[in-house]
Amino acid sequence: MTTPANRMKWIDLARGIGIILVVYAHAARGLVLSKALPPTGWPIDIDTVIYAFHMPLFFVLAGLNIERGVARGRRDFIVNKVQTVAWPYFLWSLLHGGLKMASAGYTNNAITLSDLLWIPLVPIEQYWFLYVLFFCQLAIALILPRRWLLVVLAMAGVFVWWFFANPSIFFRTLHYLPYVVIGIFAPPFLGWIAGRAPAQWIIAAGVWLAFAALILPVGPPAHQPLTIYVLALLGLLGTIAIAMMLDGTRLPMQWLEYLGRLSMPIFLMHTIFSAATRAGLKLAGFTDPIAVLALVTAAGLFLPLIAYRIAVTLNITRLLGFGAPVAR
Repeated sequence: MTTPANRMKWIDLARGIGIILVVYAHAARGLVLSKALPPTGWPIDIDTVIYAFHMPLFFVLAGLNIERGVARGRRDFIVNKVQTVAWPYFLWSLLHGGLKMASAGYTNNAITLSDLLWIPLVPIEQYWFLYVLFFCQLAIALILPRRWLLVVLAMAGVFVWWFFANPSIFFRTLHYLPYVVIGIFAPPFLGWIAGRAPAQWIIAAGVWLAFAALILPVGPPAHQPLTIYVLALLGLLGTIAIAMMLDGTRLPMQWLEYLGRLSMPIFLMHTIFSAATRAGLKLAGFTDPIAVLALVTAAGLFLPLIAYRIAVTLNITRLLGFGAPVAR
């Protein structure tokens, strides 16, 4: 079981918050697509807020320990990322896509054999995150320790995406690379905040007020590149500040920390369980939208935990791309 003594709890708490937002957002979007929720009003407003920052949050968190990992050996770092990021991408894209093909008629977005054959170039569903993260990590591993070159590359990424953006994996990587680079440079600043509770409260209040003031006039969704980047930075910093605040309280946050530590298996499996639960509730004639949303979100969060514990018992967590077993 992996239980590093020097593990910073606020990082896992931030991942826990992030993965809850991911599961909820995908559950809500699935219900909108299936017409169980309206495509206007509060579902879209909440969607706009979540999608403004939740994925950049994960890229910044992923960048926090890259420099340390590369310093222990560039080759070992790259091999590790092939095993823990690229392998889950291909495995679960195929598994998820295969399940959607087998259950055609019960899902919102059809997957074809052609889609699966193109996953080396065109990611499907939410798994684009893993592929983009892998390419970011690979580029950074090849560049470090030349930090100045990382800054140049990140700035070039912002420029190219700003003026020539399209949905391809190349442009997505350019868009999200700056967040990973920010994570590399962030530890001194975040370490300073982590040791000062008043600063956490001030930053959390300030950035969320600024986030609200910026997003309220924009409407769903934001399209201007500058607005997109600023909202992402405000939202992820506000989430990190909240995670640090929770870490400093006496509230029982072990459950949220555990969700954060298991964010990978939850991410990989949540849409499968959410979609199955949504389809089952529909077949059963259960149609209350708020209750369905709560149940589908809960299924996406907690059923992967059961599947994960089964994988631990069978000693196949690495084979399934979950990494080393995590202690309760």
